[in-house]
Amino acid sequence: MKGTGQALSHGAISILNAFPTGKGGALGVDLWTRAKVNLQEGPGQISGFISSDPEESNKLAVTVVQKTMKHYGYERKLQGEVITSSNIPAAVGLKSSSAAANAVVLATASALGEEPDDDTLVGIGVEASIESGVSLTGAYDDSYASYHGGAVLTDNDRRKVEKILEVPKSFKILILVPPRKIRTGQLDRTRFAPIRRISELSYNEATNGHIWDALTLSGLAVSSVLGEDPRPALSAIEAGALGAGLSGKGPAVAAIVDEKSSKAVRHALEKFEGRLIEANPNFSKALIET
Repeated sequence: MKGTGQALSHGAISILNAFPTGKGGALGVDLWTRAKVNLQEGPGQISGFISSDPEESNKLAVTVVQKTMKHYGYERKLQGEVITSSNIPAAVGLKSSSAAANAVVLATASALGEEPDDDTLVGIGVEASIESGVSLTGAYDDSYASYHGGAVLTDNDRRKVEKILEVPKSFKILILVPPRKIRTGQLDRTRFAPIRRISELSYNEATNGHIWDALTLSGLAVSSVLGEDPRPALSAIEAGALGAGLSGKGPAVAAIVDEKSSKAVRHALEKFEGRLIEANPNFSKALIET
């Protein structure tokens, strides 16, 4: 056992919300979460601290460490701490939980001196997300895009990748982050039944390569269910965005822009309350830092 491990994973935005059908899609973005895990011999507690947002719960990070130790046969044999930091706003739909779970599970495997298996580690993070109450489905689409980068369509209920999407690299993501949070664990999946057919159409659009249309259609449909304001997304599209919509359960709205539309879309989104973040697509895998 090494005793100390550090890792980094990235955030993501929704292409397709999985609540209505169990099938979702996500695109990695270059926002990040870093985790450092320190372990010592002997039974004891695992403590957790989120240095970038101390008021947020440490339950997910601690659960990930515990489940990782159990997987590798170290349950009740070690004690220690996990510290995370991030530039991903929490509880706004930018996959902060998936990024944290991935960074922590990878850092824990490193601290244990274990050779990481990607599928196993993503699975541990998904299970921990459900167990700690930060996800209804485990968000396999978000977790996969966060860990591996790029864009993906998944069957979240079966935890299966259905398609790796080809996306151009010459675009940016403008994200409007309103000054409030929405906790996924507070939502009821049955609320999304009325937009099941729209979600199926969105999934077909994404499968056929119309990724930004899928993002727009799904995002607007989910906004209607949750009572979120559709105007930021619609204003972004009117200003020339390739696609725009609510990310996850929101309240963040993501707009896909190219060089030609970036300035006008930024101007359109600045009219709404909230912080504007500019991000790039991420195609890099989560990594252990030395």
